[in-house]
Amino acid sequence: MSTDFELSRIYAEGWNAAWKLSPAQATVLERRGVAGLNPYEAGAEQKRWAEGFGRALGVSPKTSARRAPGLGRRW
Repeated sequence: MSTDFELSRIYAEGWNAAWKLSPAQATVLERRGVAGLNPYEAGAEQKRWAEGFGRALGVSPKTSARRAPGLGRRW
């Protein structure tokens, strides 16, 4: 189990991954969703990474990142 600090770093990894989506990763996201990009397989780590990723895209934790408006656009 990860510490609070480690979970905060995992959240940041997810956030950074969303901001640095490559065209290939965007294709994976469209086909398989966030789980296709998440390097963590289960547990709190998987949840925190997905939360950081989704928040960076402007998606609430309960909304699928696939449905994120403006996917790939940065303002």
